[in-house]
Amino acid sequence: MPNLQLMTFKSLLFLVLSAFVSLASAQNLALNMPVTVTSAEGGLVGENAVDGSMSTRWSSAFSEPHSISVDLGDIYDLDRVVIHWEAAFAVAYDVEVSIDGVQWTVANTVNSGNGNEDVVSLTGSTGRYVRIQCLQRVFIGGAQYGFSIYELEVYGLAPANSALLQEIYVDGAPLLGFDAETYNYVYDITDTSAGIPSLTAIAANAQASVTINNVTSLPGDATIVVTSADQSTSATYTILFQRIAYNLVWNDEFDYSGAVDPSKWFHQTYPPFNGGWANAEEQHYTNRLSNSFVDNGTLKIVAKREQYQDPVVGSIKSFTSARLNSKYAFQYGRVVVRAKLPAELGTWPAIWTLGQNVNEQGAYWQTQGYGQVSWPFCGEIDIMEQDANKNLTSGAFHFPDANGNHTYTYDNTPVANSATTWHDYAMEWTEDSIILMVDDVVFHTLDNAANPYFDNPHFLLLNVAMGGALGGAIPPSFTSSTMEIDFVRVYEKGILPPDTTNNDTTNNDTTTSITGIENIMVSLYPNPSNGHFAIQSSSAIQSIEIFDVYGQKVAYLEGFGRHAEVDIIQPKGLYIVKVRHQEGDVILRHMLE
Repeated sequence: MPNLQLMTFKSLLFLVLSAFVSLASAQNLALNMPVTVTSAEGGLVGENAVDGSMSTRWSSAFSEPHSISVDLGDIYDLDRVVIHWEAAFAVAYDVEVSIDGVQWTVANTVNSGNGNEDVVSLTGSTGRYVRIQCLQRVFIGGAQYGFSIYELEVYGLAPANSALLQEIYVDGAPLLGFDAETYNYVYDITDTSAGIPSLTAIAANAQASVTINNVTSLPGDATIVVTSADQSTSATYTILFQRIAYNLVWNDEFDYSGAVDPSKWFHQTYPPFNGGWANAEEQHYTNRLSNSFVDNGTLKIVAKREQYQDPVVGSIKSFTSARLNSKYAFQYGRVVVRAKLPAELGTWPAIWTLGQNVNEQGAYWQTQGYGQVSWPFCGEIDIMEQDANKNLTSGAFHFPDANGNHTYTYDNTPVANSATTWHDYAMEWTEDSIILMVDDVVFHTLDNAANPYFDNPHFLLLNVAMGGALGGAIPPSFTSSTMEIDFVRVYEKGILPPDTTNNDTTNNDTTTSITGIENIMVSLYPNPSNGHFAIQSSSAIQSIEIFDVYGQKVAYLEGFGRHAEVDIIQPKGLYIVKVRHQEGDVILRHMLE
């Protein structure tokens, strides 16, 4: 007969041990942490292996050996690593750990891997860095590809004296730019209808205590206090939440006819490479009206089949198109381009940016003496590109990796009827992050907190390439195709004054704010408007003057307190609004649609 008392004790001991293992190992320490790889196949970058998604993956070059390592942000007593392999798995690999990322120790070796999910013990290992050193590839259908991982997970427990956080979440989403050893953050809220945000957090040691003091009004500071498991150490993380809006600083509404405005756009026609352009593209770019013109309120960029000899390099191509550089460069802000894309196969439309400092021959800013670095050290932001799949658009960030080699991150999103329906292709760019959107839906982001290649002024490019790496095969029946653009707008960030969102007299659907003279905050909303808008000021308004872009005064208003409702009937376009106070004037830009 079994000893029930002994069995009860053993069961209890098992439950206690299981609970301890679960407590020590429930957090995936690698999630969204920095990774380093020795190679990446196209856009299958290392970050894909720690993004928490089984639909993305890292893939190495088709050779061996290759490795992927993750920085956990703190030193942990490690428990295990879980590897979710794609079909191209490693038959043999080492799991290595390191305290400093320089000296590595083999914690475990696998010599007969069979793919799918591998759980490899790291018991007894301590480290901040974990590396999978892939040594031998599997044969797939008689061929060998690279090494490919859907997700790499690492589990363990931080030391008892650790008062660090593993992750901060704002309304359930990870805080972009979070680093365990960075204690102060600024969080911008662009949705003026959004409520007060709520924080949650996970400590690096699951037994540490976490106290969260959420913000109660905006702007305001929220704090997270972490006390280590052994009570010896504490740390405070602070997040300043503020509402922001974007003030229009540069635009083209294309409300004219003929050639594009030469004060705003430059035709890039000089091929940067002998004989042509990058990516095996099959067109030459021209400054002819047949390839780019403004008509009926929109810009048309037309790609055509025709034999054309470039007058500078002399080479002949079978297609022509246009490539426009903006004569405006900016650092941080919001860009919105409303466009219809070409429907025909073989076309490669793009809305993108390059660093003003790129030394590409024939580019506008190069001709102005700004060219200092080669691509990709200038940084490249692809707000919108489209390949042969006309039901998708993509976005990407191009920059050098730690070794100075080109790398990039990439994602795509479905866009229905992109050739027949207007869509807004947009970017929000700050010192901490870059967000790419279609119709205000985010589909790709970059953590910009430690990326110097996107902390310099950039300029806009609009073009339609033919063929090449993304355009694909051009059908013999192709004759011409057009990308149509309704407007291009660049906004800069402004901080909304306190309590704006709680003021019943305001309309917070779309708000633009700008800091004027010292100690005075002025908000103008909505922006753009249909001619009815409001102005809210922290000081009494004496008068409001409105000017068109030619300096002609179109309205003069007075008799307000700190809030003004304005109605004007004028053609659509950009207007300058001068808000006069006793202390001085605040100048804002306003768009009528």
